[in-house]
Amino acid sequence: GSPSIFGSLIIFAIPIVAALVYYEKKPLRKFLLFGVLGMMCLCDLFTFSRGSWVGLIVAMTLFAVLVDGRLIAAMLAAMGGVLVAVPSIADRIAYLFTRDYLEASAAGGRSIRWETGMELLKSRSQWLGYGLGRFGGAVAMNNRTDGDIEYFYLDNYYLKTLVESGYIGLIFFLLLLAFLAVYGLKAMLKAGSGERPDRSADPLLRRVGSDSLLCAGLLCGLCGIAVHCLFENIFEEPYMMAYFWGLAAAMIVLPKAASETEKVLR
Repeated sequence: GSPSIFGSLIIFAIPIVAALVYYEKKPLRKFLLFGVLGMMCLCDLFTFSRGSWVGLIVAMTLFAVLVDGRLIAAMLAAMGGVLVAVPSIADRIAYLFTRDYLEASAAGGRSIRWETGMELLKSRSQWLGYGLGRFGGAVAMNNRTDGDIEYFYLDNYYLKTLVESGYIGLIFFLLLLAFLAVYGLKAMLKAGSGERPDRSADPLLRRVGSDSLLCAGLLCGLCGIAVHCLFENIFEEPYMMAYFWGLAAAMIVLPKAASETEKVLR
């Protein structure tokens, strides 16, 4: 029902499928997965959700840094081709830099929403916030307990967290995400600690079957969602929360689970 939430689901999936392209050994499977990857990129493109585009760019740039730097050039070429071949997408991006967009955003868009949220926060305790479920998200929209304010979604999960739970709530939430990123990197390094990849081989074949690739795909997908939350209340969808933290847990335990499985097989 929501192009933005669908875009978030695609952000999750694309880095994982990209990791599987490098993970698989058989050429036919690599080719099929590459086709799936292309279709998913087109799916996200035609959601016309600019927030999901930004999240995907961040996720795949991080994936390129961790796995194969050549992907950055491929991404730039693909984005250039899309801007030339699909004028409606180029127009949607260019609209961000027009006076009309600034006026519309200030009248009823994100600018006025974010400004209203900050003003509401300043009217109460900035450290403790306005109160959980009181403003900026689905709970507040469905209940509207305060008749003195106009309710709407803040379209920024971090700002919603700040307004409702204050700087204390936002700081601890950001610490949680930071620890998740650290543990994700540790999981990726641990999963690849016993590997001796052939540096002379092509990156597509260098780490075939490596669990560190799967950890990298999961971590990049999670980072893409975290970036998308800057523009939408992504975590307001319960199943998005379930996917996010479920896959985060899978990423963290993957090296240990793979090690135990290997022992059983031996």
